Amino acid sequence: MSPKEQLRGEIKTRLKEVPREDFAGQGEKAAALIRSSAVWTSQKTVFLFLSMNSEINTLPLLEAALADGKKIFAPRVEKECLSFCRIQSPDGPWIEGPFGIREPAGELEAAKAEDFPALVVAPGLAFDEEGNRLGKGKGYYDRFFGELDSAGRQYTALGLCMDFQIVEKVPVEKTDKKMDWLLTGSKLKEL
Repeated sequence: MSPKEQLRGEIKTRLKEVPREDFAGQGEKAAALIRSSAVWTSQKTVFLFLSMNSEINTLPLLEAALADGKKIFAPRVEKECLSFCRIQSPDGPWIEGPFGIREPAGELEAAKAEDFPALVVAPGLAFDEEGNRLGKGKGYYDRFFGELDSAGRQYTALGLCMDFQIVEKVPVEKTDKKMDWLLTGSKLKEL
């Protein structure tokens, strides 16, 4: 078993033990924490993942972005890539994507060059204090960041997770994108 697979297994086990209300509580605290920060107030566009049951709740962040007048884009899985579509309500419309993840439904506005610079809020199973991110192993976000880099798009990458998901060291490969910031229910840190 590789070090990445081992860490994924450890974090997934811990996530199963977390009471559902803790995901909601840390999501609310994270949204409150970031809202008055320069990394939030300086951005007009936010790319935001839609949380699953075993992830910090992103609904409070989505609601804060809408209240603050930001353009919000959420991901859809299209083959091996993520495409981000504009959403204007926490109520969707949504569909269930190929991995059981809620995704924007219908014909929606795709992100364009003029939507940058942007804040890209990325999920992860684990992060470390150097900004390294451990995803779920499919590489969707690493490919997305690679596409942004290739297109010369300006963005700030922010890893969002539960407090315990920040670990001492995340194993990395060349294709892994480092985060610029980390956000949990108790801290916001520039890296």
